[in-house]
Amino acid sequence: MTYVHPFIFSLATIIPLSPDEVLRKGSGTLCEALLMVEAYRADIVCPNKTQSAGEKHYKGHLLESETYIGGHVECLEAGVFHADIP
Repeated sequence: MTYVHPFIFSLATIIPLSPDEVLRKGSGTLCEALLMVEAYRADIVCPNKTQSAGEKHYKGHLLESETYIGGHVECLEAGVFHADIP
């Protein structure tokens, strides 16, 4: 018997993926899958994903992928803190 963490089991139940797939997906993909499930439940039509135009070149060289270097992501600290309790 395999132990599955309750949080992973809950995500796998909500998103309809196997627990193994939930563990392998990134947070963005899981978020998108959850939004699609909720849109389906609410009878909201979701647009198809946009397809890239194809090959892209930069200064005559074929680009394998376009990335942005130097971005900054700020993470807010979540949780219950001692200072929050009166």
